[in-house]
Amino acid sequence: MSWRQKAVKRNVPKVDLQSYNVLVAGSFKSGKTRLWKEVMELHYPDNPDAGLLLAFEDGYTTWELDSYIDMHNKDWDYFKKEVVKNLVEEAKTGSITKVIGIDTVDRLIDMCSEWFIKEWNKKYAKNFTSIQEFNENIKDENVYTELKKEIWRQIDILKRAGYGFFWLAWTKEKETTTIDGLKFQSIELMMSKTGKDIFESQAHLVTCLFNEAIVTDKDGNELEENAKTKKNKEIASKFHKTETYMYFRPSSYISIAGGRFTDLPERVEYSAENFMKVFEDAVEGQLKKTKKSIEELRDEETKEREQRAKETAEQIEEEQSDSETAEELRASVAEEAKRFTDQQIRQLVIPEFRKIFGQPDYRKVNDVTQLTAAVEFIKNLAV
Repeated sequence: MSWRQKAVKRNVPKVDLQSYNVLVAGSFKSGKTRLWKEVMELHYPDNPDAGLLLAFEDGYTTWELDSYIDMHNKDWDYFKKEVVKNLVEEAKTGSITKVIGIDTVDRLIDMCSEWFIKEWNKKYAKNFTSIQEFNENIKDENVYTELKKEIWRQIDILKRAGYGFFWLAWTKEKETTTIDGLKFQSIELMMSKTGKDIFESQAHLVTCLFNEAIVTDKDGNELEENAKTKKNKEIASKFHKTETYMYFRPSSYISIAGGRFTDLPERVEYSAENFMKVFEDAVEGQLKKTKKSIEELRDEETKEREQRAKETAEQIEEEQSDSETAEELRASVAEEAKRFTDQQIRQLVIPEFRKIFGQPDYRKVNDVTQLTAAVEFIKNLAV
């Protein structure tokens, strides 16, 4: 078999919702959690546990949900050592969960940042209170890059285990000045660049929920222009109504919308039915050459994904085990190092660490064998 037969493959666009990362953005109380709930009920009518909501805030409390995990009263260790780990374990035998909702990714980033500050304070023996402080004072590592790696590591583990995603996120109005000095306002994601690099960049489909005000007269008829006084002065109407739309393409005001599909409308009225129609039309619009039906493609896709998920889950469990062991070993080195002065560390410990690791900083090492050797050395080193 030639290298081309091994390496070059033909891609058929995915047709199942579970195969995609969907980003639903909107302002506070715009209907993000409701859309998640109703899309899951519509898409999985016979499996109420197919959609699992990881609730990093309590916006779910007014909704009847069949499957959610209270994350806003937990921490990052619980997320990665309990939730992620057990979802990977379930994937080996065919998880009942198909799509994971994260409500909201903004709060997920906050939770990871809090954990990160605590871990890096221990790592560098500091008492910083923000990521920004680390960025300003720790020069040998890029703190934002490491934070992004930590978040994406957990998201990637779940994706590799076969789970689809609905990421719910907040929006804000932002003023931008062009190179020519012109200013305009637009709706953007509220999260930082670090968050956008993870979630916006990896989303296959992005929809923005936006409440549009429609000005009417007292009888409810939409006005196309403002009423005027006898002196031709415009006056504001005392009547209006609000309708929520889902934007799937950017507009002159909505910036956060779009996707990796060609057949997307600019906007449709808010509803789970309309969302699924947009998704299904978008998927069908990508299929130009295949002769198979959507149902045939979905069945093939599901079988391939489940098989791949089982194989990948076993690999991920081994990686997680090694990662946890490495973390424990680094903690052991740090604890033993407290017995020595800075001068003793420089004279007695660092030379040996250079031999073991090829460099002096054990905090950057993940190799279990090397860390085990380092623990053995420093434990037996007399003060």
